[in-house]
Amino acid sequence: MKIVILGIGAVALMAACTPKTETGYTVQGNLAGLTGKVYLTVYEGKLPTRIDSTEAVNGAFTFKGTRDLPIYAAVEYAEAPVVRFFLENAPIVIEGDVNQPNQIVVNGSPTTSQYLSYRAEMDSVTKVLYIDSLAQGNRQAEDSMMRLVNAYKMDYIQAHPLSVAAAYVLYREVSYYLPYEQLFLAVAGFDPSVQNSVYLQLVSSMAEALKNTAVGQKYTDISAPNAEGDTVALSSVVGPGKYVLLDFWASWCPPCRAESPVMVAAYAKYAPKGFEIYAVSLDKTKEAWLKGIQDLKLNWIHVSDLQFWTSAAADTYGVRSIPSNVLIGPDGTILARNLMGEQLEATLAEYLK
Repeated sequence: MKIVILGIGAVALMAACTPKTETGYTVQGNLAGLTGKVYLTVYEGKLPTRIDSTEAVNGAFTFKGTRDLPIYAAVEYAEAPVVRFFLENAPIVIEGDVNQPNQIVVNGSPTTSQYLSYRAEMDSVTKVLYIDSLAQGNRQAEDSMMRLVNAYKMDYIQAHPLSVAAAYVLYREVSYYLPYEQLFLAVAGFDPSVQNSVYLQLVSSMAEALKNTAVGQKYTDISAPNAEGDTVALSSVVGPGKYVLLDFWASWCPPCRAESPVMVAAYAKYAPKGFEIYAVSLDKTKEAWLKGIQDLKLNWIHVSDLQFWTSAAADTYGVRSIPSNVLIGPDGTILARNLMGEQLEATLAEYLK
């Protein structure tokens, strides 16, 4: 089944959302209830970056600057975002009430208008498919729903090769699930005027990392500090007679914690036969990291640069979601990726008979 995109007005919006570079941007806000310092933040990678600040007086504020291409952004307090939109070279007006965030309106940004149209239709499609899958009441129906939703997203991306909003959707919503071959094809489908978008650059970088660390490739060495501050390289663990699971996790990650009993059991059973785990944490603080290790009884090798999603090791292996893992054989060849639950046990049983 293929979901057809309805009501987007693709041709008109593609023309409207062609990136403009001849003028800069002006963001004028009039938000009732907004006082004090506000920040202009852009989402140019895995973490947000503040690029400007000003004082809101009686709800009014102004930001000025220039962008080569549109970028997802937010006006925010010190604590949290007030409104998100696409920042681009245009006169952008934001109006509403901070106490009614769903009623805040952004005008003057064609890319924002396009993205909001996408989100509205995406929400409608998801709602219909989700209700249908609940009616069927089984996991197979849910999986089918997700395939249809992802197909809709890909249809949208392919229909908007001039849109940075579509590039953002590819990065933010789709890149988690696609193999590197499809990621390269998706990026290539965009118009040259959008190729320099930070989101397509990130997807390209991720695809290259996944290609270099795919099953059948030799592993790429990484290193990071352990709890004592000593740098431990993956290469110090990989070697003859060893099957090493390179595991990416974090103490704040519920699915990682849910997976930990499986790993604990596998380690107890197969460590005497040559199984080792080299765990890279994406935690932000040493205290949380070490507490997670202790609470979950994870008695194997642990390292972390405590850089959250900007972990160098995670970038090297193209990790965009956790838990994630890579099984490395005695000769350094990558044997499998993302072994979870019974798959991990079955794979280790096969190699460590």
